[in-house]
Amino acid sequence: MVSAGSILARRPAPGLVASLLLIVILGAPAIAAPVKQVPLGGRAIPVVSKGVVCGPVTGGWTLSADGRSLRPPTADTENLARTLDLKVSEDAAQCATSQETVTVIATGAFPNLDAAASSFFPDEGRLELKGQRLQDVAVAWSAPARSSSEPPASGQDVCLNPTSTGKQSECVVPLHSGLPSDAQLYWVPPQGRRGPDVTTYDANGTLVDAESFVVRPGRTVLTRPLVKNNGVDLAKGPGQVTLTHPESIASVDCTPARCETNEGGVAIRDVSGVDTVNLRMRLAPRVVFARGEVLETTVTQALPILSCPLSVVDGTAVRDAEASAIVVRMDPACGYEPRDLRWRVNGDRAGVGQVVKVTDGVYVLLKTQGVSGQQVNVTATNEPVGRTVVASTTAKTLPLPFPRATLELPQHGPIDFIPINRPALVRVAGGGELGRFVVHALEGAYRVSTQDPAATQVLGDTTAGGFVALRFGYRVPSLPGELASTDLALVDERVQRAVREASVPANVGNLLEFVCADGKGLDKVIEPSSPPFRIPYVSRNTCRVIIHRERLTPEEGVQEIVLRIAVTSQDGSARGESQLEQRMLLRPGGEQRVLPIQGNLAQFDRILVQVSHVADESRYALSTTERTGLPSAQWTAIVEGGFLRLYATGAVPAGLYRATTPSGQLTLNFGVLSRLVLLNQEGQERLIGIEVGLMGMGLIPQATNTRFPPTLALVGGLGLRIPVGTGAAIGVQAWIAREFRGDITRDLRAGEDPATTDLRVPASKWSFIFGPSISIGNVGFNL
Repeated sequence: MVSAGSILARRPAPGLVASLLLIVILGAPAIAAPVKQVPLGGRAIPVVSKGVVCGPVTGGWTLSADGRSLRPPTADTENLARTLDLKVSEDAAQCATSQETVTVIATGAFPNLDAAASSFFPDEGRLELKGQRLQDVAVAWSAPARSSSEPPASGQDVCLNPTSTGKQSECVVPLHSGLPSDAQLYWVPPQGRRGPDVTTYDANGTLVDAESFVVRPGRTVLTRPLVKNNGVDLAKGPGQVTLTHPESIASVDCTPARCETNEGGVAIRDVSGVDTVNLRMRLAPRVVFARGEVLETTVTQALPILSCPLSVVDGTAVRDAEASAIVVRMDPACGYEPRDLRWRVNGDRAGVGQVVKVTDGVYVLLKTQGVSGQQVNVTATNEPVGRTVVASTTAKTLPLPFPRATLELPQHGPIDFIPINRPALVRVAGGGELGRFVVHALEGAYRVSTQDPAATQVLGDTTAGGFVALRFGYRVPSLPGELASTDLALVDERVQRAVREASVPANVGNLLEFVCADGKGLDKVIEPSSPPFRIPYVSRNTCRVIIHRERLTPEEGVQEIVLRIAVTSQDGSARGESQLEQRMLLRPGGEQRVLPIQGNLAQFDRILVQVSHVADESRYALSTTERTGLPSAQWTAIVEGGFLRLYATGAVPAGLYRATTPSGQLTLNFGVLSRLVLLNQEGQERLIGIEVGLMGMGLIPQATNTRFPPTLALVGGLGLRIPVGTGAAIGVQAWIAREFRGDITRDLRAGEDPATTDLRVPASKWSFIFGPSISIGNVGFNL
């Protein structure tokens, strides 16, 4: 430790002082609290050598009188606390401000291990532990760094379900696979911890030495092949044999050559006059090699002398693919012609395909019958010279990737079938880090066209039907020359797709025409969504809908539409004989179809023609970005009529008022009117019209002094009508009336003699009346 005085004496830069202070401040909380652990029911253990434990303690722990020791709880303690974090201080007075803590743990009972009967399998990553009280015992492991760039590795796992055989138990503890044979193994008490800050005591309160936790298995069993090489390359000096467990080799011999162990394996020198080196390796004590059921302490391996360094190019060795190919790279220093060598892949004969020679080596394509194992062994022999192995290598294989493809119609969205009437864009993924997939044509099912590498299209055969899976070639684009475009394997998509026609929503406004003749008898094509077309009355029966199937292109496919024709009269009632609603399938290349508007149209009849696609996503390829609806179109037309209408209607004025003297209310009136009114361009009546008719008035006597007799009157004047339904309206009338009635009388006043008093009220036969009414009926004609 450097004192503050020594730091000041060296006069560091202010920045360095600040950095040191920051390290001290930030580093202080990171120091782990010390841990003391002892089995349940054990004796008291010292927690601090100086100072006191700040109580109180809970969970069954008992603090000694001196405040420095703790006794762990027993297994039957209620509210048992196996772990406690306790505050400690120099004396009781500083407990409130102290920041120091100590963790105490009550572990399970210590195991009794039979190390001599235990076995360690570093390649498989397991430890077969034998002994007593193994439940929940943990095994920690640590392995030194394999290189300067890798940190040391460590881990820990627990024995959960030991099996009992007699007095002993056995437990298989899973560890990390691929550990070195000299990995350090340690046991950890149940529910306990391991680390530099952990102090462990036994049940008697005695400190346990750290060496007591080391597990030394009776034997270490190696299961992976010790030698990774398939030959010895002496082209560039001493041959290097790489071992999976160089630490497990006690000695090595390769007479008549000279060999010695080094950090990575075995170095072989002074090889002459032989084409094979027999490597004999003696294993370290308690280390054996499992060859089937036989355990060996000495391993022998025959390695051919290689004159050509060989390697399998990454990404080219895939397994579980029929008729696959592998690309190997020969060192540029090799003097052999690849086609003159006999190649074998996993012992089977392999043919030579393309050979590409570049600066960094010679790349050779080897055609195989497929590789199924997780490793591939490639050898090349020189047949004319005693079948000498001149090159050999071993590499890991990759599982064959499976392509994930999507089909899309440009500007119309994704589809799940192969169209036969227009090409679909194919997007492929799933080739892995190094490879990629290329779509292959399948004769009789679909064709493939490529505009650029990012725009591959497929088009189904017009004679194909049913379902088919897309076929892909697996390639590695990083290979040199023509190898980059060579298929290393063929694979079919896992799903099958239907091969059928693709339908895209066509512009129905272009497929249909609504045609009516004008006043001169010439056909007029009505534009959709335009203002209503005025049909001359003489041409009212010339309207028709023309379906142009010849305008439908094969790329648009079959169109399913609904055509609706509705004709309504001037009063809004539907003309049933003119109605049409029909669902149609339009196929490309058909002839025109003409649908005339049925029925004898009248003045101001309104024609509405609507056409729309059937909303069926299983038929149409719809855009994923523009889903505002399928294309539709609409046409409207009106038959021209007169400017005036003369008709008869029944009127029921509920209460007319007679303004002429004697004036009064006329209750319950009924009559028939003829009405002359102006019409607008839609055939609708103007509000005010001229009315003439016969009206029965005052059919119910009024309760006043003046008595109006029931009267039949000829009326004429103006009336305002507002339609409320078919043939019905409410209105207000102002009429001049010629009354055909008897005398109007009055009641006898007080003091008048009925025999001598004339009770008639002088009144003219002409009068002015007005009031509201209800009209029913509309029988007449237009002028």
